[in-house]
Amino acid sequence: MGRLLQVRVSAWTFDEKAVTKEWPALCNLVWEEGTFSTPKRGVMELAEAVHTACQAGLVSDEQVAALEGSAGDAYRALEALKELLADWKPSEADKQTYALEDALDRLEDIAAKF
Repeated sequence: MGRLLQVRVSAWTFDEKAVTKEWPALCNLVWEEGTFSTPKRGVMELAEAVHTACQAGLVSDEQVAALEGSAGDAYRALEALKELLADWKPSEADKQTYALEDALDRLEDIAAKF
């Protein structure tokens, strides 16, 4: 690495529309239609958005109670993924993506019941 330029391994969602197709109820719950609180709407951004929605009370108390456990799992998986990427561990980061997506699958099942 240079004095000022830092090199990192990165991850991003290739097709953000696929996120809405994969987790439609969850996306509708935390991202209002047509409102972009974040410019990106990928997998990582969804995990962060649901965590923020629960922490900031942007969803009802009933929804927070149902979501917060799995939202915490998703957020911890996201943070672990970021750390693995920063530590240049792409193989381990790849494995962590499954934990993140599994947590979002659980959240989708919960959100679909609202």
